[in-house]
Amino acid sequence: MKNILSRVWSGVDRLGVRLAIVLAVALLPLMIISIVRSQSVVSEAVARSQGALVGETLRAVQEEVIIIERAKALAQALSRSVPIMLDDPELCTRLMHDKLNDTAFSFAGFYDTTSYVPCSTADEPFSFGMTVDLAEQLADPKPIVLINEQAPISGESVIYASHPVFDTDGSLMGFTAISVPHKRLRTWVWDEPDAVFLTLNSQGKVLTSPGSLEDAELILPQLEPGQDITKQPVSFSTVGRDGIERLYALVPVVKGELYALSSWPMDREVQGDFYLKNPALFPALMWLASLVVAWFAASLFVTRHVIKLKRSMQGFAETRTVTTHNQFAAAPKELREVADAFIGMTDTIMHDEAQIEDTLRQKDVLLREVHHRVKNNLQLIASIMSMQMRQSRSKEVRQLMQSLHDRVNSLATIHRNLYQTSGQADISMDEHLDAIVHQVVRMAASRDKSIDLKTDFASIRLNPDQAVPLSLFVTEAMTNALKYIGSVKGSSPSLSVSLVSLPDDYAQVTVTNSVTPNAAAPDAEKSSGLGSELMEAFSEQLEGEFEVNLDNNQFTVHLTFPVEALTAKS
Repeated sequence: MKNILSRVWSGVDRLGVRLAIVLAVALLPLMIISIVRSQSVVSEAVARSQGALVGETLRAVQEEVIIIERAKALAQALSRSVPIMLDDPELCTRLMHDKLNDTAFSFAGFYDTTSYVPCSTADEPFSFGMTVDLAEQLADPKPIVLINEQAPISGESVIYASHPVFDTDGSLMGFTAISVPHKRLRTWVWDEPDAVFLTLNSQGKVLTSPGSLEDAELILPQLEPGQDITKQPVSFSTVGRDGIERLYALVPVVKGELYALSSWPMDREVQGDFYLKNPALFPALMWLASLVVAWFAASLFVTRHVIKLKRSMQGFAETRTVTTHNQFAAAPKELREVADAFIGMTDTIMHDEAQIEDTLRQKDVLLREVHHRVKNNLQLIASIMSMQMRQSRSKEVRQLMQSLHDRVNSLATIHRNLYQTSGQADISMDEHLDAIVHQVVRMAASRDKSIDLKTDFASIRLNPDQAVPLSLFVTEAMTNALKYIGSVKGSSPSLSVSLVSLPDDYAQVTVTNSVTPNAAAPDAEKSSGLGSELMEAFSEQLEGEFEVNLDNNQFTVHLTFPVEALTAKS
């Protein structure tokens, strides 16, 4: 989890990403305002559509309203005439036929409280039986418009306007009815595509429909239990029983009795208009476009030059690449000033480094000259000692002079190597010890006989503070070894010198020489002991452990010491 957060932060920590986040937050209110405004435009479009739907509904229902109102008026007029003519069925029937001259009506008649029709435009009296509609009329006799999906005379669906008939004492005698064929109203065509026009009674029952009544039932809105469709607002939107979101307009044709309901699918409002279908998409695209433009401008005028300045700094830090003013000519003034300050700083650093390098070069030349002169002086002293040694007749004096001569030559070799090591503050001990060993062995072999020499030097670099005492230690150890070297009869003396690296930054130098079989260890009383004292002193100077042993006709000297960390050249 920590690694994931670290990677996320490393991505967010970039200048370009931070600028993008700031710009996104800055432009976010504009996007929200645009979305709200777009939603408002869509709401206005839907509101206009609702008004248009209500208007179209009122326009489309006019003819139907006129016919039904005429049927109601005719039923009312007949309700006043029927009580007088019921005693003369022929006269009553003729009256019904006279009132039915309008081709919009299919039936006119009177039915009593038992569903018996004694007077009508039918050929003879008949009874249609007790129905639910008749039972409701008897319970609450009032003018009403009803639908009969199977009229007793025509067998077709009709809408009939019914009006109660009372006698002189106010008792209910029956009802007059004027029927309008359902197909007469259903053939009306509305100009609006995908629109549906229905008429409903006060119970919300479909009276007329452009299609079948079963299909009309699917178009009605889904309402909560107990809700009355006739109590809905004039215009509203909801999901129909067919699962399609629709826009509805409800207009009362006869208040409390007859209603006109029109509907069309909700997506009709935005059909063909991509903007209205996706009101939030356009502001979001505008926000993204503004964000891209702002990010591009920030990259063009800021980020690009900041990255270029960063690369110039990295190039100067790694390879001392020089930056010019022309590289930032197109940058804004503020960034040009930063670049100018950086260029001035690099010029100052380059000048100071050149002075330091010149000073170091002079110091290196002087130091090399010192080592060269010291080496020459030591070689001069060694030459004088050689001349003095040749003139001496005492063997002891010559041995003493030879020992001093070897020590002086060893020092001269060290200074020669320091002189030849140009520009470095440390010495490669494998090359340095190899030179000292061969020089000492060459001088010893010229005096006596050849020596079988074996060397093995690890590539270890030491500071002069350790290289000098180690070189002198090896010189003294070899001088001591050559002093007591011997061999089995018929073979050459052997000498082995090695330098190995040990764990924990330690090193070990070993000098081993062969001795004559059954030879005793060096007699301290017969020797001066100066070489051992010097080796002990050099060992302490190196903070090492000095060890000597004689075993299997071999005399071995060990020195184990810590290797100091190399110091930079000043």
